[in-house]
Amino acid sequence: MIELKNIVKKYESKSKSVTAVDHVNLNIDKGTIYGIIGFSGAGKSTLVRLFNYLETPTSGDVIIGGDNIGQLSKQALRQKRQKVSMIFQHFNLLWSRTVLENIKFPLEIAGVPKAEATEKAKSLVARVGLAGREHAYPSELSGGQKQRVGIARALANDPEVLLCDEATSALDPQTTDEILDLLLQLKKEQNLTIIIITHEMHVIRRVCDEVAVMENGRVIEEGKVSDVFENPQHQVTRRFVQEDLQPEQDFEGIVNTLELGQNDKVVKLTFSGENTTQPIVSYIARKHNATVNILEGNIKQAKSGAAGFLLLHIPAIAQEDFNHLQHDLELQNILVEVIKHG
Repeated sequence: MIELKNIVKKYESKSKSVTAVDHVNLNIDKGTIYGIIGFSGAGKSTLVRLFNYLETPTSGDVIIGGDNIGQLSKQALRQKRQKVSMIFQHFNLLWSRTVLENIKFPLEIAGVPKAEATEKAKSLVARVGLAGREHAYPSELSGGQKQRVGIARALANDPEVLLCDEATSALDPQTTDEILDLLLQLKKEQNLTIIIITHEMHVIRRVCDEVAVMENGRVIEEGKVSDVFENPQHQVTRRFVQEDLQPEQDFEGIVNTLELGQNDKVVKLTFSGENTTQPIVSYIARKHNATVNILEGNIKQAKSGAAGFLLLHIPAIAQEDFNHLQHDLELQNILVEVIKHG
């Protein structure tokens, strides 16, 4: 559906040249929710503007639906852009227009008859959950409602691709989840291909099928979200995952204040997928006849699975018994790390 071939974007000035996107190659299947994550300055927001040629690549090819975007005529490019819509971090609404009028705006530009545009805009208002707010102005809406208007406006021309540039980063966590749920619903209804630019691992986990991680203009890691989340290879990716899984309190502080007896152990179990739904603690107690105290834990649900950790205190366990326990859990793809010995 979408292919980026060796994409480079440079910004030139008299004194220097800055490479914002550096030889990026991506393949995104139709109907996929694809996440692109990176810290500030990674090049992700520049990259997303190359998909619809809001920015023109210095070199490389953007192919959408079999069409090489860079080889289209101006008229064909305008038509193609109608099928590649975009929503923004700060909504980009027309503040002098009502909700209904904002949604109608792209239809007016496309030359859709007024009555038809009005009816379509009304149906989109209902579809994004804003029924009854048709005549409100943006200043009268919450952040989540403004983004719903932005989504409805983006859907006005029946796009095949929806680009989301930090679309939830200005929203609170609950509203973020509501907007992500709406995107999931719309994707299922229309078989949309959605590309999400974000710096939040939570967004990737919740809705994305695949993810690319960017640093300094390059894609440094990519793959299925479950694979990247469970087994991050690059330092930047590991940092995203660790920050997402970090406990609400520093467990090192818990460990350091814990008085351990002889043969006591504090262990960290890291697990993913099916193992997150298994009763690990009761399994250890039953199978290995061990006493287990839970010190800390965190499980994060992802669209394609889950991952998490448990910090456990196992008192008075002989080394041989612990070795059997560790081997047993690792056969189940549960990573066992000894944090502290008694």
